Amino acid sequence: VDMAKPRPCAYNSKTDMHGNVIKTVKIKPDTTSSTQPDKLLVEYSAITIRQLRAVLANMERRCIPEGWTDYFGVPLTPDTVTLRDIDTYIIRPFTKKGQTSFVRHLPSTAGPQPPRFFVSHWWGEPVKQFVLCLEQANADFEMNNMDYGEQDGSGGGMSADTPVWVCAYANNQWDLGDSITDDPTKSGFYKAMKVAKGRTITILDKEGIVFTRIWCMYELYLTLVHLSDAMWAVYTAHTHKYEIPGGKGTYENRKAVGIISGGSTSDIGDYSLITAREAAFPYDLIKKSLAIQVEHADVSVETDKTHILNSIAGRDNIDDVPPTHDESYDTLNNNVRANFASSVIMLQGAAQKGGEEWTEIVTALSKGSMTKISFDFKAGRELGGLDSAQATYLVANLPPNIENLKIKNAKHGVEFMNSLVQRVGELNNLKKLWIDNDTLESGEEGGQDGGGKDEGQKADSNLATMLSTDHTIEELHLYNTDLVRADNVELWAKALMLNSTIRRLWLIGVGKEVRDELTEKTKDRKLELKVGRPIIDQLQAKTKDRKLKLKIRVH
Repeated sequence: VDMAKPRPCAYNSKTDMHGNVIKTVKIKPDTTSSTQPDKLLVEYSAITIRQLRAVLANMERRCIPEGWTDYFGVPLTPDTVTLRDIDTYIIRPFTKKGQTSFVRHLPSTAGPQPPRFFVSHWWGEPVKQFVLCLEQANADFEMNNMDYGEQDGSGGGMSADTPVWVCAYANNQWDLGDSITDDPTKSGFYKAMKVAKGRTITILDKEGIVFTRIWCMYELYLTLVHLSDAMWAVYTAHTHKYEIPGGKGTYENRKAVGIISGGSTSDIGDYSLITAREAAFPYDLIKKSLAIQVEHADVSVETDKTHILNSIAGRDNIDDVPPTHDESYDTLNNNVRANFASSVIMLQGAAQKGGEEWTEIVTALSKGSMTKISFDFKAGRELGGLDSAQATYLVANLPPNIENLKIKNAKHGVEFMNSLVQRVGELNNLKKLWIDNDTLESGEEGGQDGGGKDEGQKADSNLATMLSTDHTIEELHLYNTDLVRADNVELWAKALMLNSTIRRLWLIGVGKEVRDELTEKTKDRKLELKVGRPIIDQLQAKTKDRKLKLKIRVH
């Protein structure tokens, strides 16, 4: 590719299920939100991965022959050059004559480059590691297939021509007045974050310094607290062998790894793929997140910290001395810690160490504000290594704002189920509850037993009683459990008649007689209740007009 010629930025708006490109579109500014869409405003000055490769190539070609040294006069190598050094040797010399931003001055920039992602980082990170992280993110988000959900909104379809916002290249280093303002909400960082729709990639250095910088913490505040429907990914440079799931022992060499809230688009929502991809993330590096305190973050310009802390605290006068302690600080700190604590690699590592470390991680998770959680306790899957006591403690401390909860393959007995029921009853925002292949009998050899028939009946009674007074759950999925049976239909019918919110009760592994009896006993319910099996019922509805009558039967 000739980087001396203008090249429009783009992303792949449609790929097949393997990530192969079907349709590519140019990325254009949102003219409804900009009064100057044709000008290269700071928020539209993102840099493409292809342009970053050119920067890297320039650095590698010149670094040693020209005898580059760092701020302290120490000789540099291509492996040790940081963004500070890139600013000294490439960005400023290249833009000195025009006094513009680096992106604007590049001959390959064809016009405004709105970011698909915002990149939060520290200037002391080696540039080669920085680019390795973005190359891996590019691969992780290459898929954009609507068959796997709303992947476009999650940043899917990345390519080498997809722009990401990096402050050093986007800001005019000769005049930072438009980029770094007294009011953080008027800064280029804030504007670029909004254009990227809150999709943020944090580049985590080996020492975790990025979490001690005030601007980086402000960017996480925007992502995790301020903006709705945002997405956070954390990448770090780490050479490892990625074992391809289902590849029968085949591996792929990778040089970076990311933890992504909800997974990448290439994970297609499959937790086995998420687990495999995140497995190599250094556990000790993740643990550094537990020490995050935005109020103690470092800053180059002290007034920036004053303005940012006051902005986070919601103070009208951003020049006031910021509060030493504030609830909004705790909210941000807890959200960052909880997002790490909810990752598979964090839960697995803490479970292996057990004791206080397990308690510490689960406590961090319990203070988060995530709205969707899925736990699979099957042996060989993400939480298959937990014992019954750990699994019970985990579900007893679920974060309070969950809207969609799925618990799968948790054969940890009655105590586990009772703890889950009690915690679910305390969740005030829960809309969908899935209990999939969870029975009241413990599958743990020598561990917590099922509790006997009487205890099992008490557990299903507790669930039904909780639902009779619950005022949030709208869909309940019970798949292959022993919670609804022929001998407790009356109990469930009474509970459902008292419940005022559940619209759909999806049952799999329950006999037709039980479903029919539940339907009959709840037919006079004020809020109509649909009792059925989701896929089967949809198939029957869509084939009811078939000329040759179709009988659908399921075991």
